[in-house]
Amino acid sequence: MKRRDMLKKSLGGGALLAFTNPIDLISNASKVQAKDSSVGNPLRFPPVFTNGGTMTLSETNVNVWPGQNTLGMVINGSYPGPSVVIQKGATFTANFVNQLNEPATIHWHGVSTPELMDGHPKDAIPAGGNYTYTFPVGNRGGTYFYHAHADMRTAEQVYKGFAGFFIVDDLAELPLNLPRGNFDIPLCLQDHRIADIPQFTYNVQMNDMMFGYLGDTVLVNGTPEAYLNVNTTLYRFRILNGSNGRVYKVALSDNSPFHIIATDGGLKDAAVQATSFYLSPGERVDILINFSSYAIGQSVTLKSQAFSAPGMGTYRQGIELDLLRFDITGNQSSGGVVPASMPSITYYNPAEVKAARNFILSVAGGTMNVHKINGLSFEMERIDWQTPLNSLEEWKIVNATNNLHPMHSHEAQFQVYSRNGITDLAPNDKGWKDTVLVYPFETVRTLVKFTEYKGIFLYHCHNLEHEDDGMMLNFKIVDPIGINETGETLPDTFELKQNFPNPFNPSTSISFDLNVSGNVEMNVYDQTGKLVATLVDNYVPAGSHKVIFNASGLSSGEYFVRMVAGDIVKTIKMTLVK
Repeated sequence: MKRRDMLKKSLGGGALLAFTNPIDLISNASKVQAKDSSVGNPLRFPPVFTNGGTMTLSETNVNVWPGQNTLGMVINGSYPGPSVVIQKGATFTANFVNQLNEPATIHWHGVSTPELMDGHPKDAIPAGGNYTYTFPVGNRGGTYFYHAHADMRTAEQVYKGFAGFFIVDDLAELPLNLPRGNFDIPLCLQDHRIADIPQFTYNVQMNDMMFGYLGDTVLVNGTPEAYLNVNTTLYRFRILNGSNGRVYKVALSDNSPFHIIATDGGLKDAAVQATSFYLSPGERVDILINFSSYAIGQSVTLKSQAFSAPGMGTYRQGIELDLLRFDITGNQSSGGVVPASMPSITYYNPAEVKAARNFILSVAGGTMNVHKINGLSFEMERIDWQTPLNSLEEWKIVNATNNLHPMHSHEAQFQVYSRNGITDLAPNDKGWKDTVLVYPFETVRTLVKFTEYKGIFLYHCHNLEHEDDGMMLNFKIVDPIGINETGETLPDTFELKQNFPNPFNPSTSISFDLNVSGNVEMNVYDQTGKLVATLVDNYVPAGSHKVIFNASGLSSGEYFVRMVAGDIVKTIKMTLVK
């Protein structure tokens, strides 16, 4: 019996870490702030990982709340854990040693790696085992991270501390005169529950499974009630949402403006002024804050503002939370500026899309495996679709649920194209992304092209309760359509055409062209992901085919046709109007 079928309560969250500076690798002592007379604890900064060394994962007691021990899953005995800081173009190497009593694997979130380095759960390292991760770092300079990714164990392992920053530094940023050294600060946000202090207690109930394991207090770089002494100058803050399910609306307590300069995949093409932005689990945003308007002795707090969100119970989405207090204590200058111009980004042209894929997010009834993509729950050995190298694709995400879903793709950065047809995007959406927040009943279009590695990778919701509940699919990056490594022609397996008429009542025709004979499965699902009809489930010869769908017994609304032939999956949406 599969572990997912046996599991009753094992979903979880995201605890994350921080780093010292990418260029000036200063000591921890020089960055720790002396605690003043106010309430709070100085912001922590973890050690920097030495490239080529060992990353040992163990469960041990660490100090999180002053004077108390917390049992955590940590790397090299440190919480927060060590941060990888590496130059673009270098080769990263780490010998990972798993001292837990369960499987574990590391996913390098946002970083392009070969298949066997990606940390797929199929490649988990057993208890007591070890594995060497090594890969060239070709990503743009930016704020990335690593975290646990074992099957059905991701949430709890990350929540208990198994994660850290992966900072790619790029000397090409130097001419921009951005703040560096002590003025370039990573901040990981992760919520916990006050009632559980001092432990990282992880006890998932039904409400947690549906909306994520939410807390009512936030640790920043593993620091409770964190404060940071700052100067009256410009700072860069690299903000990572390391929570399992919590979405933040980040702002300053006095609503002062700041500049957004980077998203998941590095610098934007312009510094954009804002007073707030949303940040979902797995997303990163870099901002510039200028403290020159404050007087020494003043304080201002980085907060999550209240916002309307689905959910119920004790721990709710959208509540107001304090994140980090800035105490203005000095007048040293960073020498940094807000760039008047930044390096350009080449945006994909939707007219050049070679394939369009639909991903319908749904929630079914029951208590297990209720979070689905295209009506499917994750299966380790199943390949859900194939994507050719160097082929621009549109991935349309249709959220058919009253919930928030941060959707994350492994292996390559993508670009958000539109939200509900609107292409004028918020600054935290525009640029290179690997995670995008999809709001309830929203449709988001993204454009993606895989150019580096072939192999099996993952697409999933980064609400870690949803991921561990099966809201995750495998896809395989393959040779370009038309030729493989031996020069042989590759068939384009089939074409699924839009139904006609559409909208329809009560019947509609669905056509498809099959280039290779084989088994075909075609099903119809409603907006909740419930199967309402099976139209084809048998061997079909190559050629053109047509089936009729009669919906006389169904209610008006949107329905989805999902067709599978071989390893290829395609989906269309159709509308029944009565």
